[in-house]
Order: sequence, then structure tokens, then C-alpha cells
Amino acid sequence: MAEEKMNKFEENLASLEAIVKKLESDVPLDEAIAAFEKGIALTKLCLNELKSEKGKLELLVSDLGKITEEFDLEK
Repeated sequence: MAEEKMNKFEENLASLEAIVKKLESDVPLDEAIAAFEKGIALTKLCLNELKSEKGKLELLVSDLGKITEEFDLEK
């Protein structure tokens, strides 16, 4: 399941990059607005996923800190 999430994140990010490239070229206004709107939606999805993963990483690092405190090599 984590791999599916990562693949979806990568797909969304690649789509967002493609939209940016498209908007950097000459695009009719209506297409530019539609692409921009889709880009905003993809940005929100990517940011939410990153926030979710950040929380998981913070928990893992916290747990790692507790383990290393219990296993103090200095003593």
C-alpha cells in the first residue's frame, strides 16, 4: 500500500511538472486557466501526502530516539 501511495505521489508530481512546462509555453487563455486549475488541485494532493508522510517520519524518528536512549553505548 505504501508503494501505491508513493507511485501516485510520483505520478501527481510528474503531471504537475508537465503542467508547468505547458504553462511556460504559449497556450490559449482557456487552456492555461484549465491547466492552472488542475495544477492547483495536484499541488494540494501532493502537499497533503507530504504532510501525512512527515507525521509518520516524525513518529519513526521519535521511536528511534527512544531506542537509542535505552541503548546508551557511553555507559
